[in-house]
Amino acid sequence: MNQYELDTPCILVDYSKLMNNIHRYQQIADDAGVALRPHVKTHKTPEIARLQIEAGAAGITVAKLGEAEVMADAGIRNIVIAYPIVGKAKLERLVRLAKRAELAVACDSYEVAAGISAAAQIAGIVINVWVEIDPGYGRVGVQPGEDLLHLAESLAPLQGIRVTGVLEFAGHSYDAVSDEQRREVAVREAATAEYAADVLRGCGFPVETISGGSTPVSRFASIMRGVTEIRPGTYVFGDLTQVKTGALDIGQCALTVLATVISRPAPDRAVIDGGTKVFTMDGEDSVIGTGRGFVVGHPDITVAWFNEEHGVLTLPPSEQGLKVGDKLEIIPVHCCAVVNMLDEMNIVQEGQVKDTWSIAARGKVK
Repeated sequence: MNQYELDTPCILVDYSKLMNNIHRYQQIADDAGVALRPHVKTHKTPEIARLQIEAGAAGITVAKLGEAEVMADAGIRNIVIAYPIVGKAKLERLVRLAKRAELAVACDSYEVAAGISAAAQIAGIVINVWVEIDPGYGRVGVQPGEDLLHLAESLAPLQGIRVTGVLEFAGHSYDAVSDEQRREVAVREAATAEYAADVLRGCGFPVETISGGSTPVSRFASIMRGVTEIRPGTYVFGDLTQVKTGALDIGQCALTVLATVISRPAPDRAVIDGGTKVFTMDGEDSVIGTGRGFVVGHPDITVAWFNEEHGVLTLPPSEQGLKVGDKLEIIPVHCCAVVNMLDEMNIVQEGQVKDTWSIAARGKVK
């Protein structure tokens, strides 16, 4: 089937670009002598996770327990849950998962670690815990220094857990405006993580892994001294946010949304059948001046605004021949958010639909 025969709105993934992105970032990790542990919250698709592992990834990262369960069901065994696990129901699921997968779980407080410890002891198992450090982003993560030392001391008596790693997420790298600034973030992130690992080792914990590196800074892995693995996610598809960070160029973006023009209510306006329930409103407008997306092959069209089911395009005079029924490919601002909105993605090669993959972990928010 030709890709333009698909019903819309739908996700297209260019297979060649997908594989190029997978291999390019695997090569970055290999050249730096570190492991690659891709964050699969971007694609939520076991087939892609397997492609990443076949290319050399050491395992995967997930954001939610539900994602981990889906990936384990698909046969993927080495999983890091980069999110605190809190609450009786989730701890029971974590224990069940730990019996069939090699897990590590993020933790930045005694309360989280104590919950995991108690659940693991009841089950008669030991669960690996990685202490999350805040490298300056201001989200989760214990502060390096006295707070970290106090946390380490509080974790020492806990049974049923092993503190085997540290991890960070330098989300403020997205605010950097140049590669020089991104390099600075990468170096500081690595230094903070290495310091934290030394503190934990000094407290007697067998820290083996120092994990960092989102997509914007992972390409600088070679200067991230002490880091043993990187966890980029969005690199696999790319989007306008990653184009802004310099992680890839717009021609390397593998994921697009195919949409149909459903209305031409004015000469300078067209409306497509995809709004916030497809594209979402996460992320900032395109820095290349095309608004909430980039229409492939039509760089002068602006994706002006969305509501739930409608996307409004602003057309220059050169594009006013667009007709109802025409189909357009649009690169989104944030691909991860788009993937979570739809049930499947169409894998295409040279304009032909090669396969359709279920986005098996979409909606797994628990």
